[in-house]
Amino acid sequence: MHIIRSLSLAAAIALSACAGEETGICAGDGITAGDAWVRAAGEGAPMSAAYVELCNGGDAPDRLLAVKYNGAQAVEIHETQMSDEGVASMAPAANGIALPPHEMTALAPGGAHIMLIGISEAIAEGEEAAITLEFENAEPMTVMFEARPRMDASGHQGH
Repeated sequence: MHIIRSLSLAAAIALSACAGEETGICAGDGITAGDAWVRAAGEGAPMSAAYVELCNGGDAPDRLLAVKYNGAQAVEIHETQMSDEGVASMAPAANGIALPPHEMTALAPGGAHIMLIGISEAIAEGEEAAITLEFENAEPMTVMFEARPRMDASGHQGH
């Protein structure tokens, strides 16, 4: 009986941990980054897109304000917007991306994302690109973004 109770407790803990991840709840202090990837692109490509999950484990809101990448002529944070007619379009996020406390914010295909414009250095599949994220309150963070093919790991078409 003791073994069954222990297994039940372990299963409950595992399920609650998974539930926390699914609801986007972040623990710890400050901003952390995960699942950072960039769409592979050849030198001279007009653009590429980068995606990342940002967790704000702190008690205060923060905001992703700017992004820097040496291998592109320009870098912009974009949001996807829907018109009244249901047509999606992207536009620069004028005020950056809000990072509420204790929540995960995903920059993902079909939503907010980072645009790398005018690729000056090839981003080869399987390699990494160092991209620096700048925040309203937190210190800048350089994150290694894995270069993936146009299809992301989940089989969805990248931006």
